[in-house]
Parts: sequence; structure tokens; C-alpha cells
Amino acid sequence: MRQQDPAPRRAYYGLAEIADALGLSRQLVTVWRRRRSHDMPEPTAELSSGPIWHGAAIEPWIDRLRTQRDGDAQAVPLTPELAARLARRVLRLLVLLLEDRPRPQLLAQAVAAVRDVEPAVEATQADDDGRLARTVLAALAGDSAPAAVRARLADVLPDLARLVRKANAEPAAETAPNG
Repeated sequence: MRQQDPAPRRAYYGLAEIADALGLSRQLVTVWRRRRSHDMPEPTAELSSGPIWHGAAIEPWIDRLRTQRDGDAQAVPLTPELAARLARRVLRLLVLLLEDRPRPQLLAQAVAAVRDVEPAVEATQADDDGRLARTVLAALAGDSAPAAVRARLADVLPDLARLVRKANAEPAAETAPNG
């Protein structure tokens, strides 16, 4: 099997190009930038279309992160149990957001419950399942107004459905629907 060629070198990178180079979602890279996590370098400039980086400034970081993620022996596959836990918590949050008058205390608890699984999701491998879970989590980034979060969660519903299928792929124990 042919080894995948490294991402093409570019003069400039935006969030989409960084995400492509890392094999991650644009939403997740945006979250990293907003949270100033993963030692992501500051952009070279901000345009109306978003931040940009000179290739020479961002490529060493991309290479380092790719190497860390590829060689991380501690990364684990996304388990059906973790997929189910994430899906349940995100769906609970979405149900609360669909109420006519979302209750702030319940919303805060539901957001906190989703954030509680974030470290476990971040520790998963950067395979399709891990990227899928990170994409769902990334929907919580940005504007925290209920309508904005509801819209972003609606956008990732297909990804959430795939997580539910992952959770059901290897059931731990069969139980009757009533029990």
C-alpha cells in the first residue's frame, strides 16, 4: 500500500488548509485557535475571510502536530461506549435548546456534561471516528447564544447520527427496550 504523500506546501494557509493538512475538521482547528490550544501559532494576518499564516510559519507546527498525533502511543480508538456517552449528552443539550424557552441552568448543566467528555474524546486516535467525535464537540465552540449553538448542532446532526451508529455497532449487552 502506498504511503500517503505529505500535504502540499503552500505560501499561505487558512483554517481550511490547516485542517486539510492535519486531516481534521475546520471546526476543530477553529476551536483550537480560539482556545489558544495545541501551541498553535498566531496568524500572520487577519482578513475579512479569516486568519492566514505564512507557510513557513505554520508548516513546522503542522509537521510537529502530525508527528505527535501519528506517533502517540497513548491515543486510543473511540469506543462505542464513549461514542454513546458523547451522543447522549449532545442530544440532551439539543433537546433543551429546542424548548420554547430554554432554561439557562439546565443548558449550563448540559453544556458542562458535554465538556466533561471532551478530554476523553481528545485522547482518541485521529482516525475517522476520532475526527467525527471532535467535529461534534467543535459545534459547541463560538457564539454561546442558544440559537447559535442550536444551529451549529443541527449542522453536525449527520455526524451525530454516525456516532450513534458507532455506539450501536458493538453493543456491550443486549437489553429489552423496556428494561
